[in-house]
Amino acid sequence: MLEKSLLVVDDDHDILNLFHHYLKNNVKEIDLVHEPQRVMERLQFKKYDLVVTDILMPKKNGIDLTKEIKSLYPNLPVLVCSEGGTTDAKEIVAGIVMNKAITFGAIYALKKPFKKKELLRVIEAILLNKVSELNG
Repeated sequence: MLEKSLLVVDDDHDILNLFHHYLKNNVKEIDLVHEPQRVMERLQFKKYDLVVTDILMPKKNGIDLTKEIKSLYPNLPVLVCSEGGTTDAKEIVAGIVMNKAITFGAIYALKKPFKKKELLRVIEAILLNKVSELNG
């Protein structure tokens, strides 16, 4: 188990529960946030080692959230997750959006749906400062 704290943000309760189920035995602490507009408040009062956020959310999307986090907490890594699509056009749009998140400071973009093993591999690489190994 990694002695790390994660903040996971998604407007879908089922996805939040999935993250909790996948990660509960692999990191010290996981906080789940359903409303992205509450993330900055959480960050003021608690230190996290990683923020994992969905991109497509109402009221505040994951790209705007990433920009805001990185402006105030430049050393806090942000992992963005987004669903691709069932058509080529949706896949292309998802790829563009995820690349945009990277340009605004996200450390990595993970496409949904993902398997537990893939999520754990990505999060472990980020938390151990081995992101370069993910692309190789």
